[in-house]
Amino acid sequence: MNKLKSIFISTYLTYAAIIATIQIIQFTQSWDVAWLMSALVHLLPVGFIAKLFLTHTPRTDQNLNAVTIAMFGLMIAVMILMSSLPTAYPRLFTFALITLAGWILYLKWYSVLPARGDILAIGISLPELTLEHTDGSQVNTSTFLGKKTLYMFYRGNWCPLCMAQIKEIAQQYKQLDELGVQMVLVSSQPHSHSANLAKKHNVPFIFLADPKGKASKTIGVNHDGGTAFGMEVFGYSSNTLLPTVIITNELGQIIFLDQTDNYRVRPEPETFIKALGQ
Repeated sequence: MNKLKSIFISTYLTYAAIIATIQIIQFTQSWDVAWLMSALVHLLPVGFIAKLFLTHTPRTDQNLNAVTIAMFGLMIAVMILMSSLPTAYPRLFTFALITLAGWILYLKWYSVLPARGDILAIGISLPELTLEHTDGSQVNTSTFLGKKTLYMFYRGNWCPLCMAQIKEIAQQYKQLDELGVQMVLVSSQPHSHSANLAKKHNVPFIFLADPKGKASKTIGVNHDGGTAFGMEVFGYSSNTLLPTVIITNELGQIIFLDQTDNYRVRPEPETFIKALGQ
């Protein structure tokens, strides 16, 4: 199922972008507004994902009602205007309907993450995990005992929301540091990608990797087959991690836990700070 989702998101966005391009060309040749309205139906999901990258958006609401309403409105416009293009009617309606159906699947199926189980819970000690530094050396999580620790498990540099969330926390670093918190960021991506990310933010976060997925499986945050299809070309594994935030106290006991069931819905830094102040 996870692999099917990874293929879906890449295929859906590629399909929508191609159809939008073709229909924009048709519009510039005929100047019939029906082509433009139909092109906008396909551009909305592509534009939404592009916006996540360009505006460094760390989270969204679950239902994305504004985009959904806009798509339905454009569909109605297409149906009204299609009378001027009787020969193109089946294509316009079918392509737009496929894109709308794909958007619903994105909201209600792709965005929903697998169930986590009950391995982690507030009050228990974080199990001992063995991870890797960006230089390939191993480190056990027991080495972080003695200080409050915020662990963020993220999907990788390919995920715009993960990158925005890390940027957001980096901007809050001074406040978190004053609370005596050490930051540990964990992914399954190649060490070179994490090293580039560390260099980009230039804050003393500890970037670790779980390349074989053993540690993530121990605590139930593995997401096998969860990487968007095609990212393997850029060196990413097809397996990734479920977005998860864990805060432990000096004894390694979990005092905050966020295991979102929707990859777009993530906690704000103020939530971490509030938990750390308790």
